[in-house]
Amino acid sequence: QRHLAAVELWTLLLGVVGVLLAIRGVVSPMSMLAIGYYKYGKFAVLAHHSLHGGWGRARRGWYAQGLYRRVVDWLDWIFPEAWIAEHNKVHHYRLNEDADPDFVERNTEVVHGWRIPLVAKYAVVAVQAATWKWFYYASNTLKLLHADRPHAPSKQELDEPITLSGLAFGAAAGNPWYRALALDFVVRVMAPPLLTQFLALPVLAGLLHGSGGTFPFCWAALANAVGAELVTNVHAFCTIVTNHAGEDLWWFDSACSADTAEFYLRAILGSSAYHAGSDLVDYFHGYLNYQGEHHAFPDLSPLHYQRLHPHFKRVCADHGVPYVQEPVWVRVKKTADVMVGAAK
Repeated sequence: QRHLAAVELWTLLLGVVGVLLAIRGVVSPMSMLAIGYYKYGKFAVLAHHSLHGGWGRARRGWYAQGLYRRVVDWLDWIFPEAWIAEHNKVHHYRLNEDADPDFVERNTEVVHGWRIPLVAKYAVVAVQAATWKWFYYASNTLKLLHADRPHAPSKQELDEPITLSGLAFGAAAGNPWYRALALDFVVRVMAPPLLTQFLALPVLAGLLHGSGGTFPFCWAALANAVGAELVTNVHAFCTIVTNHAGEDLWWFDSACSADTAEFYLRAILGSSAYHAGSDLVDYFHGYLNYQGEHHAFPDLSPLHYQRLHPHFKRVCADHGVPYVQEPVWVRVKKTADVMVGAAK
C-alpha cells in the first residue's frame, strides 16, 4: 500500500503542476509534459493495474466505475468497462492470436497493402502514434460491449479493428448497430474527457485572465491540452503498442486453455520487456516493462513484478525459454516495421 500511495502521489503532483502551468495564459511545454505524463500514469500504471486487481479485488470493483469515479480515477478516451471487456477478458487470454483485438500485425494489414513509398508508411505510423487512443482504441474496445446486441456484425467482422473512421462510415450508411455504437461512443466515451480537458480547462484559464471577449476562453490553455494529448499518446504508443509486436515474438494460430503450461509459455514468447528495476524507470514505462510476468500473473501489483523480475528471468533461462528484453526504442522500431509490412 505504501508503494501505491507513492505512485498516486507522484501522479497527482504531475497533474497539479501541469494544470497550474497550463492555465497561466501562455503556451507551456512543461505543462504539456506534466499533464501528458499525469494522464499516462493514470492509464498505464493506476488504471491498468487497478482493473486487473493488482492492488486487491475490492479496489478493482470500484476503480473508475461510474461517471464520478471515472472523472476522479481515469478520465481518458477509453471507457473503463470496455477496457475490462477488451483487455482483461480477451487480449490476455487470446494473446497474439487472430482473435486478439490488439494483434498489431492483423490490425495494420490495410497499411501493408497501400501502394505508397515505404517512408510514407512510416509517416502514417507516426501519425497513428499521436492519435491511436481516440482514433482506434476507444472504438475498438467499446465494440466488445456491443458485440451481443441486435444487428451486430459477424464474429469475423468484429475481429477486425473498428476505428473512428470505420465507425463513422458504418453509422452514416444507416447500419443500426453502428449507429447505436456511435451514439454510445460520442455520449459516454468521448464527451466527458473532451468537455473537461478541451473546454473546461481553457474556460477556467479564460476566467482567470479575462480573455476571450464575451465568452472566456484561453487558446493557450487549449494548446497546452492538445500538446499534453500528443505527449501521452506518443509515450503510451511507445510503451504499450510495442509490448507484443516484432518479428522476434511469436503469434499463434489456435487458442489454449488459461493457466496451463502452454498459457504461461505463450505469455513469454509473445511478449517483450524493456529496461527495468527502479521506480523511476518503471514508472515511465508504466510498469509495462514486465510483460511476460504480467501476462503470466496479471493480478500482481507493479511492486511484485519489480521483485519477481530477476527470478522470472532466471527460470526462463534455466528452461531455455527466450525472454526478450530490449530498450523501448528498439521495440518501437520493430513494431513500426511490423505495422508497415517490412517485418512479420
